[in-house]
Amino acid sequence: MTSFRNAWAVLTGAVLLLGAGPVAAAEVPVDSPQEWTQYRLTPEKNPVIETDGSVVPAADGFRLPDEVRATPVVVGDRLYVGTHGSGTLHAFDLATGEQLWQAQAPNWIHSEMLVSEGTVYVGYGDRGQEREDGLRGDGPGGVLALDAETGEQKWEYTVDAHVMPTPVLHDGRIHAATGDRHLHVIDAATGEGLERVDVGAVMSMSAPAAADGMLYAGAFAGGPRVVGYDMDAREMVWTTAMPDVRSGLDDVPPAVSEGVVVTTSHRDIVPAERLEHWAHAFSADTGELLWEVHLGDGPFVPNNKSGAPAVADGVMYVGSPTTRMLYALDLRTGEELWSHDSGPIKAPPVVVDGHVVYTTTQGEIGAVDTGTGALAGSRQLSDEPLAPAGPIVVDDVLLVPGQDGMVHTLALDDLTGGSGAEETPAAGTDDVGDDAAAGADGPEDAAPVGGGVLGPAVAGLLAIGLLGALAVLLVRRRRKPATR
Repeated sequence: MTSFRNAWAVLTGAVLLLGAGPVAAAEVPVDSPQEWTQYRLTPEKNPVIETDGSVVPAADGFRLPDEVRATPVVVGDRLYVGTHGSGTLHAFDLATGEQLWQAQAPNWIHSEMLVSEGTVYVGYGDRGQEREDGLRGDGPGGVLALDAETGEQKWEYTVDAHVMPTPVLHDGRIHAATGDRHLHVIDAATGEGLERVDVGAVMSMSAPAAADGMLYAGAFAGGPRVVGYDMDAREMVWTTAMPDVRSGLDDVPPAVSEGVVVTTSHRDIVPAERLEHWAHAFSADTGELLWEVHLGDGPFVPNNKSGAPAVADGVMYVGSPTTRMLYALDLRTGEELWSHDSGPIKAPPVVVDGHVVYTTTQGEIGAVDTGTGALAGSRQLSDEPLAPAGPIVVDDVLLVPGQDGMVHTLALDDLTGGSGAEETPAAGTDDVGDDAAAGADGPEDAAPVGGGVLGPAVAGLLAIGLLGALAVLLVRRRRKPATR
């Protein structure tokens, strides 16, 4: 009987270990950042911030006069964020929610407000329609520099197109991806234009990722492609054409980790009716396509078609507005580890404390287990879509931008605390209105929210573990008792 118990222990251990899939905790948190220099703070796009705990984000959140489409930026004891539509720029006291200053941009704000050495940098512009000259942006576009303490303007750099993507600040230079098919390199101190790098295609909302002196972005109109630019050498290192892509590549801010750049795109099944959603990985050094995975099919997605990734510990986490699922993919191989029936997701998730936290275009926030995709908890934050920029974490508090004009705050434990947390059905029994001229997210039909489904890799490992444990049981039961 003892040998049976031992075998059963091995079997149970195999189930617990292998059934959980890869151990995928969050990347190392950023310790009290004193600057914010690229989209979502880190190359992995996983903004988890640890502080000394002396400043707790305001419990009632932060109210703004218009929609928020950008990630809230937290540096020190301040929160910085701008608004879509009205183009207002704001600085808040993180602890009290008090507005410290408000400034005005000439057009929409989708860009994050970068902060470094007492200066705020932010791009502005509208999507508009593709113009006869092949560029994007109907109204004013450019980059502003403001005094971080007062909001007073220091300089303005204008572009004959939009600057909707968040720029990158590197070595005293702003790198702005734009709707005029160029990467603009700007002196951060003076606002002087230093260089216009020809990318050859429009970068609509693909905020570049930066790592080890390299910048990576996706572009579409002019020929779909992903590019790698050396910010130190100031030269384009590689360009990888993506001829099968029909949309979305220029909407997705890529993520980069362990020498791999990941992004997503769409292909047409029936133009303007049905799409395929694909995930792609490239060598950060050469641009070689390492793998691409068909995530699934779904109805046409109006406006921003992004499914933006985040990476933590060798796993790419990405949601889809097309398939209305959240996926975990092996960074090196693209193997699906699990998927979760989340509802439509455009924003990158955030990975923290063994959970993947995601937001939907139906106003819902949810958290699933990093290893299995099992739902830990969800709730309805708003009747409006949550922002396509995604949540961040400050200590144990989630900061969630919304198109309802709020940056919501929510204790992480309130979302994930305790096993068997009841799930909240996804919103969407009523359609969310679409205003193409204003750039609003299109209507998304409700989809039931379910649990995680283990991918073939994890299922295979689980089967091997079970067989191994059963083999141990059989061998031990065949052995004769030792002679005493």
